[in-house]
Amino acid sequence: MRTLALLAPLSLCVAFAAPPASNDFISAAPSALPPALSDALAGIQVRDLARHIAYLADPAREGRGLGTQGLEATAQHLVDHLAALGLHPLGESYVQAVPLREIRELGGELRLELPGQSALAWKHGLSCILPELEPQVLQGGLVFAGYGIREGDHDDFRGLDVKGKIVLLLGGLPPGEAWQTPELRAKYGSTKPQERYEARVEVLDHLGAKAVIALEEGLGAELAAFQHPAEPFFRPEAGVVSTDEPPLVRVGREEAGKLLKALGVDPSQPATLRPRALPGALATLHVTGQVRPASSRNVIAVLEGSDPKLKGEAVILGAHMDHLGMQGGLLHPGADDNASGVAALMEIARAFKASPSRPRRTVIFAFWTGEEEGKFGSGHYVRHPRWPLAQTSAYLNLDMIGHPWTAEELRKLVLELDPGKSEAFLAQVHPADFAEPGFAEWAPELGPILAQAGRGTGMALHLDRTDGCSGGSDYRDFARAHVPFIRFFGNYFPGYHEPSDTAQSLDAVQVQKMARLALATAWMLAAR
Repeated sequence: MRTLALLAPLSLCVAFAAPPASNDFISAAPSALPPALSDALAGIQVRDLARHIAYLADPAREGRGLGTQGLEATAQHLVDHLAALGLHPLGESYVQAVPLREIRELGGELRLELPGQSALAWKHGLSCILPELEPQVLQGGLVFAGYGIREGDHDDFRGLDVKGKIVLLLGGLPPGEAWQTPELRAKYGSTKPQERYEARVEVLDHLGAKAVIALEEGLGAELAAFQHPAEPFFRPEAGVVSTDEPPLVRVGREEAGKLLKALGVDPSQPATLRPRALPGALATLHVTGQVRPASSRNVIAVLEGSDPKLKGEAVILGAHMDHLGMQGGLLHPGADDNASGVAALMEIARAFKASPSRPRRTVIFAFWTGEEEGKFGSGHYVRHPRWPLAQTSAYLNLDMIGHPWTAEELRKLVLELDPGKSEAFLAQVHPADFAEPGFAEWAPELGPILAQAGRGTGMALHLDRTDGCSGGSDYRDFARAHVPFIRFFGNYFPGYHEPSDTAQSLDAVQVQKMARLALATAWMLAAR
């Protein structure tokens, strides 16, 4: 799930300074709501949410992976649901086609040339694992960045020019007890490659690196189990300019012995791990594959506003309907990610339509495709909006809302961000009644609305101000287009992106709480 193309330049995201945060921890003090909103909230029932989640996460949906019949069946199910509610399509059809490209038979090699040395090469699936890229040749000068970690006073990138370069680093953590805390092991030593390199790649993205090569211990076992041919993956339609993070190539340390020796690097000798430029060194990444056209679809409906002057403005609520499908021969049901958000949006749409009190502004309900592989559906919508972005007053995103915070996580958050009020706040809050919605730091008017919605639904909140431009869900593309956004997210859990993300493993009551919070927020935004 890497960052892909968007209409707005990324620089727009850093051009707005966040206002000073004040009172961003909101206690769940009771607050009266308009009767019509209270009635709508009461209509969000656990049994309905659980029924939707069970359908979406059923094995018959095939994990809702791109290109599967299960995802197509899901899209049709949502079309039927919206039509049965009496909501109109936004445009001529509920469906917005999303053109894609399918890449099969990923292959290629990584080649390094060092001055005075014979060239070294590693083949995909045999001695290295290449990233999921469309066929291309990527070339650049090489630098060595130690472990590639920026943490506290330790900065492997200090004084190192990586802009436009391909960065070579060691996977894992540096030696020493100081690096063996649970937090650092989780951040840099996770069993999941995406998690253990996320922070490093994010830093290198900001520094302008072209690509990353990680030398990993123990990659041999993963290579031995490598699938040939690899499962297909998807990219956006041709012509969409990529703004991906630097692609990551993983090479086994055992397979890189000659390279380490040539560089004078010995992981057991800290003095040899000094980050440094490698003058004259050149890295070439050659990616091959078979490309063919493909397509998926968003599903979008609209409820027209009642105010003649304000109905030209819209509030959009969105949730991605896709998940990972089959990975490594195992079904990934995606109950929390993101059947929970889809189920919530289905019932929010029902509540809006059933209410005798229509919103003043127009409300749009969007179910996105392709979030897991690159935010394809929401990105396509932002490039080809069916409602003008300039007349979109806010975008609200629901993703992974089926797991609550734990008491330990909540205490750590409060102590870290606002220790002065920690005990008073914690004494009033049950973790299951807490959420941390994020919102556009350059749209401070969203904060009071979220606070009011939290109080009205009995939820304590921490308001997380963010630019959203590197966000991990579908709000990212709206943020880049400078559309005010709010993200509703529950909590990570051990089954994230695992076959254990089942309907039985999530908390449908938590989905109800988050759905009601999102409904109240959208209602207030549409009514203001």
